Amino acid sequence: MRKEKQNYKRFSLTMPAELYEELEQMAEERGMDNRSMMIADLVKREVLKHRQQDWSRVMAGTLTISYDAAIDDCANKLIVLRRTFLDEVISTFQVMLEDGKNMEIWLVQGEVGKLYALLSKAMKCSKSLMGQITFADAILPPLRTNRTV
Repeated sequence: MRKEKQNYKRFSLTMPAELYEELEQMAEERGMDNRSMMIADLVKREVLKHRQQDWSRVMAGTLTISYDAAIDDCANKLIVLRRTFLDEVISTFQVMLEDGKNMEIWLVQGEVGKLYALLSKAMKCSKSLMGQITFADAILPPLRTNRTV
């Protein structure tokens, strides 16, 4: 399969010398070939954050939560929650950590507002819970359909 060549636009950018040096150092530390790649990466991250402000936009991402399993019945509460959000929770991965702690990573997709509601409900299941959601810059292809081919 041949990959199509991307269309690029060139523009000029002026910044303070100190910031320029920090950008150069950051690009080198991140293994970027040049400043343009670094700036494009930074802009892409900001565009992704901006898209998250549209709560009706469908996005994919990961929801990561960790909790102390000994404190309460959080694991079972999370199972019930995942069933409630069955259309949004695509897959889950659970790891048992040291000292009775658990970490769960959920692959999710849906409207941004609904995914934030899911995170909010998950955070209420335990006093010891920590969580966050990270969005991707693409969505999953359709996972289910009732169409006949």
